Amino acid sequence: MSDLPRLVHETSPTSSSPSDRAFSPSCPFCAITGTYPSVSPISAPDEAASKLDPEKLDPPSFVLYSSEHVVAFLDIMPLTRGHVLVAPRKHRVKVGDLSPDEGAEIGRVLPVLARSVLKAVLPDIPHEDADYNVVQNNGPGAAQVVPHVHFHIVPRPPLNYKYPTTNTHPSSKKKYPRNPQPSGRQATAILFGRGMREDLDYDDASILVDAMRAALKEEWQASLPTPSGAGNTIAKEPSDLDTELSGNGGGSGRRGAWKV
Repeated sequence: MSDLPRLVHETSPTSSSPSDRAFSPSCPFCAITGTYPSVSPISAPDEAASKLDPEKLDPPSFVLYSSEHVVAFLDIMPLTRGHVLVAPRKHRVKVGDLSPDEGAEIGRVLPVLARSVLKAVLPDIPHEDADYNVVQNNGPGAAQVVPHVHFHIVPRPPLNYKYPTTNTHPSSKKKYPRNPQPSGRQATAILFGRGMREDLDYDDASILVDAMRAALKEEWQASLPTPSGAGNTIAKEPSDLDTELSGNGGGSGRRGAWKV
């Protein structure tokens, strides 16, 4: 029998207690959340790059944020460049399964992650002028493919948008015509985060996730400063979770291949 993680069926019994079923060995997102430890978003780039090394998984996983309760990573089959998934670390099938702490942290970091993703993907477009989706589905009838809670952040660049290169000066701002209001089937597809998907470009993803971490560090320091004398509770090492996931990766080692 193959040892590759496979998708669990939505019809699998779930517990009403958020403390149960913290890890599902057949869930591809649990393979990610069980592999990468908590890393402070304001840590040094080299430390983040080492702890969040994409090569710990096969295929690689590009993680931009990893805390006690929440992990954010690039979608392996993105709708657009910079398509990011935000998921609870523990295995939760639907939003109603989230614990109060998990729900609170997702609510706290989702706006910061959205701004960081847009700053990295569309650096020459101010946030107030940028278009993007934040989509979350519950159950197969609502188009949930992987039965592990996740929020999609999907940048929507202007038509014919040219992504800036590394040689582009960061202060170079261009005016792009706003995206037209979609209608009909196009509006429905955009609303529910549907469309043509492509395999993730690993070379581009490596560059992009570094840019996202840098943007997140800036946003974090500006928006969510740690009080003087207090520890960074939202990004501490998940020692309790490591114990709970004992034998399932728990933040170290290379895991099996996964495919969403």
